[in-house]
Amino acid sequence: MRLDANTRRNLEITESNKERTKKGSLLWVLDKTTTAIGARQLRRWIESPMLSKRAIDERLDAVETIKNDIFVREDIIELLKNVHDIERIVSKMAGTNTNARDLVALKNSFRILPDLKRSIVNLVNDNKPQYIVKLYNSIDELQDMYALIQKAIVDDPPVTVKEGGLIKQGYNEEVDELKAASRDGKTWLMELEARERELTGIKGLKVGFNRVFGYYIEVTKSNFADVPEDRYIRKQTLADKERYITPELKELENKILGSEEKLVDLEYKLFTEVRETVNREIVRIQKTAAAIGVIDSLCSFAKVAEEMNYVRPNITTDGVISIVHGRHPVVEKTLKNTAFIPNDTYIDNNNRFHVITGPNMAGKST
Repeated sequence: MRLDANTRRNLEITESNKERTKKGSLLWVLDKTTTAIGARQLRRWIESPMLSKRAIDERLDAVETIKNDIFVREDIIELLKNVHDIERIVSKMAGTNTNARDLVALKNSFRILPDLKRSIVNLVNDNKPQYIVKLYNSIDELQDMYALIQKAIVDDPPVTVKEGGLIKQGYNEEVDELKAASRDGKTWLMELEARERELTGIKGLKVGFNRVFGYYIEVTKSNFADVPEDRYIRKQTLADKERYITPELKELENKILGSEEKLVDLEYKLFTEVRETVNREIVRIQKTAAAIGVIDSLCSFAKVAEEMNYVRPNITTDGVISIVHGRHPVVEKTLKNTAFIPNDTYIDNNNRFHVITGPNMAGKST
């Protein structure tokens, strides 16, 4: 059904005229979705009502089935709490803006897919609601993608992807070796510092580092006389300190800094390979995300129907509209201390036009 802008605004479908917010709109009443994907799907449904009786009845069959099985519905809702905004992440992947945290969010979302399918299949009873069967078949468990990300990417990666810290231990042998060199480097430096203190007798001697000069041995002014000039090469002079290097320290520096630089480059390379592999499966992921949005929206409708005691309508094609004890969903939810008074409505092919009269604030528009 096509609804022009004025109709959408006047019916307050997605936002109230008074506050220009979701509260006070039809969407406000009906949206109990769990995921961002489901929230967008439900909004699209409300903004574009269906005209096909068959399609409407299919959806109502699904809502009724989910409404009548509260345990399965709650299982599904609980599982959906673990689903991140897959659609948004996938859209970022097209522009290679995805970082490692996005991949972990995808992994955590994929993790629940087998359980989600097992819950959904419990809704397929003897009547076999075709809408739910289609949903079940549309969800790809994506466990190959889950396994890849689980094996490759650390569980809590940094935001940036070009500073290392992305790849798990055991995924790549060279990464493991470079991490060991970087990790062991601290031990090597501590051992060198201890040896130099013992050889020189300078207790305050220490090994330090800065980005400009690299690693150095620092000696205070009071200990200059004990510096072994045959091994120590002066690198920097400060007001009350001297900084030196030795051939052994230079060798360690090359090992440590070289391994760290290689590690960062290699981790980024491996990360991009994983990202590209996931990106190649984007159609599978999008199809599954769409199905998740639909099941989330159906659960939202079912939950609202139960909480508000809504009744499934019988869709007819004979031109008759017969509503018994009709209630306005938004007004009813807005009322706090006053009960909504239901109204009957009847229109048929002989009576298509009604005039509603009454004083101001009597509820004519309702």
